[in-house]
Amino acid sequence: MALKKRKKIFIRVILLIVIVVIVLVGYISLLTKRTTGPAHTNSIDETLSLNSHKVITDKAKMTEARFKDLAFAKSKNPLLFSSQTAAVVRTVKSLAKSLKHKPVSKEYSTWIWTPVLLMTNDYIQNILSGAKVNGINTIYLSIDSYLDIFSMKEGPEKDREKEKFDKKVFQFIQEADKNGISVDAEGGWRNWAESGNEYKALAVLDYVKEFNSTHSLKFSGFQYDVEPYLLLKYKIMPTAVLRNFVALVDKTENFLSPKKLRFSVVVPDFWDEIDKVVPIFEYQNKEGSVIIHLLDILDKNDENALIVMAYRNFAKGTDGSIEISNNEMETARSGLYNTKVIIAQETGDFPPPYITFHGMSKDYFNEQLTMIDQALGNNPNFGGFAIHYVNTLLELK
Repeated sequence: MALKKRKKIFIRVILLIVIVVIVLVGYISLLTKRTTGPAHTNSIDETLSLNSHKVITDKAKMTEARFKDLAFAKSKNPLLFSSQTAAVVRTVKSLAKSLKHKPVSKEYSTWIWTPVLLMTNDYIQNILSGAKVNGINTIYLSIDSYLDIFSMKEGPEKDREKEKFDKKVFQFIQEADKNGISVDAEGGWRNWAESGNEYKALAVLDYVKEFNSTHSLKFSGFQYDVEPYLLLKYKIMPTAVLRNFVALVDKTENFLSPKKLRFSVVVPDFWDEIDKVVPIFEYQNKEGSVIIHLLDILDKNDENALIVMAYRNFAKGTDGSIEISNNEMETARSGLYNTKVIIAQETGDFPPPYITFHGMSKDYFNEQLTMIDQALGNNPNFGGFAIHYVNTLLELK
């Protein structure tokens, strides 16, 4: 009798396990079912850039041979998890996240390109009060101009310039904090991932870490706006250029991770495999598109994000912002990634006219953002909006 009872219990346990497995498989299949959009067709997006709009120091562009040996330390455990193990971890995290039903706060961010030392007190106050009125909760502060100081000869003059830079950055973060706005440091130029240029990324990252370790108010994160597809080399060797860029992002995430700084990367809207514009290549023993490799790296921190330049002044229809960002959104969702995908929109006066809201009403601008939010809001990876850039955003009436 005891043996029969144990058999019944065993069978029930097995049946329960089978049912749980079936339910989990069904749930995961539902989550990972991908709805792909059309392949990318508009070549204008291959020329779009945030870099072309900003006042960037020549030190961020040029390659100084004297710094060529400055580079990130090699990671001791570059292959900590296999891609299969990482996929299982993502599945578990995604399931736990969905069961919590915790609302995700959306980012509404913007860029400021004015060189740090050129910002007056009034300018900082006016920009940040205007940003607050417009609902901005995060500002990406370009610190490329720090490279002017980094490149100076060691001595009292360099120390004085560094102190002035620190004070102005602290003033900006302090004023932003008063307005309920967080500040991420931003840096980048198209050649930063190329051989002999890694020192520039390392210099600004070192600055961010040092600043945060010595000040009460800190940067909340760091952002790359590198855009390597604009290099002449890219037309000849696209795979090599993209692999270098992915490696730079990987090294940077490892560099930032001990301090838990959030990390965002600006990308164009044609880097997904479905878009059929860029090559598929291997990185860390895994074949994939640039977007897949970046998501694998950024997923190490739930606060990390991709910022997709979905520059259109119309949300719906063929080639609208929703359509051209859909593939990136779906890749993140179907792959069970936790990385946020933030949709960037343009307000500056740049050609062609259909990529920007410049000269349009603020009401129309907000209507289009509402449409995007309604279309993408149910995607768990949708992280909000990034508006390029603060000065022209504030000019919308």
